[in-house]
Amino acid sequence: MERTFDGTNDSELKLRVRQLLTALGPLLGVFLVGLSSGYSAVLLPQLKSSGSSNERNSTSSENESDIMGPTTEEVSWIAASAVLPTAPGCWLAGLMIEKLGRKKSTMLAYPLFLVGWAMIGFAPGIACLLVGRMMCGLCCGLLGAVAPIYIAETSSPVLRGILLNMIILTLSFGILAVHALGTWLHWRTTAYVCIAFAVVSSLICIASTESPIWLINKGLTDQARAAWLHLRGWKSLDEYRALENSKIQGRRLEKRSMCSKLRKTLSSRYFLWPLGLLYLFFFTAQFSGYNVVIYYSVDLLMEVTGPENAHVGTLVLDVVRLITSIITCYLMKKRNRRTMSLVSGFGSAAAMFLLSLSRFLQVGKPWFPVVSLVLYVVFSTMGLLPLPWMLSGELFPRKFKGLGSGLASGFAFICNFAVVKIAPGMFVSLQQYGTFAIYGVVALFGTCILYLTLPETKDKTLQEIERFFDKKTKASDVKRTEHFDDRPTI
Repeated sequence: MERTFDGTNDSELKLRVRQLLTALGPLLGVFLVGLSSGYSAVLLPQLKSSGSSNERNSTSSENESDIMGPTTEEVSWIAASAVLPTAPGCWLAGLMIEKLGRKKSTMLAYPLFLVGWAMIGFAPGIACLLVGRMMCGLCCGLLGAVAPIYIAETSSPVLRGILLNMIILTLSFGILAVHALGTWLHWRTTAYVCIAFAVVSSLICIASTESPIWLINKGLTDQARAAWLHLRGWKSLDEYRALENSKIQGRRLEKRSMCSKLRKTLSSRYFLWPLGLLYLFFFTAQFSGYNVVIYYSVDLLMEVTGPENAHVGTLVLDVVRLITSIITCYLMKKRNRRTMSLVSGFGSAAAMFLLSLSRFLQVGKPWFPVVSLVLYVVFSTMGLLPLPWMLSGELFPRKFKGLGSGLASGFAFICNFAVVKIAPGMFVSLQQYGTFAIYGVVALFGTCILYLTLPETKDKTLQEIERFFDKKTKASDVKRTEHFDDRPTI
């Protein structure tokens, strides 16, 4: 028998706890994404030093001769292999989340993560290692597209900003966790621990609640109402009825052929405008160098602080990233998205220019470059990194969420792959100061454009956000009922 909830006796605290527990399923997936993202900073230095007399760890010493020190080309592929399949993973997720639902799509990623980490842990050579990294990258793409939508659709406007920002918090915690493990453990042992995390995350996700908005889309109104009351309570039934009515109004449009639907989608401003904004935001975030700092943090710090302090310096950066993520959760509740993006972008650009100048003049070593890196991590974590992922779950109307989020997050990971893959070559040809200067220029100009074009979404319902993209609708026409031909159901 289907369990039902009338929501009449649920306190506001209980409802918020339920929303948090539901968000825990995709957030744990993002934690695994953090483990995968930070793992190359653990893996690459140990592979490079394999066979040396001053090896830091003797754990699993019988396997250390399996994979000898990689070449420069192999180093770039090992780092970028986890990013290469993320874009296809996002595109696949765009289909899965509409066909299977948000919860099932999230749960399917966990077994794949387990297989990927197992292949890494037991890899006899570079080829198997690359395949395992690519398997984890595919899962990162799946969860990157699903998590913001799942969280946005199961949380109230009051909690939505905080929970969406927790994506970056859990990502930062995952990066810190894998770097801490890799500081004291062999890279194979670290992979085994990551397998255990995947198992635990999969078990916790079982208790999550499916998105009521997806259930409405599928015509499962009884289950949708029960899920809505379970998460939001009876006081928000007016918002639920508006969502259900908009679905009824849009049914006649759903009778069109698939080609007609796709053509209509690709020509709709409700789809193209948010997609263009997110493409610009993701490009700015990725090509400002954030993931380069994550993937090559140990190698970067070795040149600045020396090999003996590189791992400790990486952990310091991770702790700073985690603390900043916690503070950002609070700031996202108090400050506008546009203000956060401005401060983050200009601050990141300034920090990159300072880092470039210190490396060019070779002054202030080691503290000035380290302080510049810390400032960059702080400012980028405040906005450039979390905001585009938050907006992926907010900007697209319900009708376009699967396709839009899949394309946007796929583009993000394509940019991620490109910047991580070409970073070693840029450091060789342009030196560190030239590379950091380019990252600063991208952050500066990208932020200026974003501040002029980005809508404000703080504390707004998904319906209110959609109205921003309707130039025919005035802000005062909240109760307007006319149905435009290309206007999506929210």
